[in-house]
Amino acid sequence: MSSQYSSLKNLNFIIGGKTYELTPNGQIWPRSLNTAIGGSTSYVYLMVADSSQTNSGPGLDSTNDQAFHERFYVVYDADNSRVGFATTPYTDATTN
Repeated sequence: MSSQYSSLKNLNFIIGGKTYELTPNGQIWPRSLNTAIGGSTSYVYLMVADSSQTNSGPGLDSTNDQAFHERFYVVYDADNSRVGFATTPYTDATTN
């Protein structure tokens, strides 16, 4: 809903002491794809949800992986058990 979207704040992830900021625009489903999920072109669909009301077991539940990966490069190095992050040209984009 637009009213929920207008009240969104930046979502910050602190990883290895560095803050990666997901802006409100980076937390919504790409509007150009609304009809692909059966949605209305006039709606804003959130990609981040409060899953604290679900009983999925211990750990963190997340629904924003797609949005995060659209805004940041993520490199997985399984051989050395590490992950790397970097900004992209879309990290601070104001459109989606």
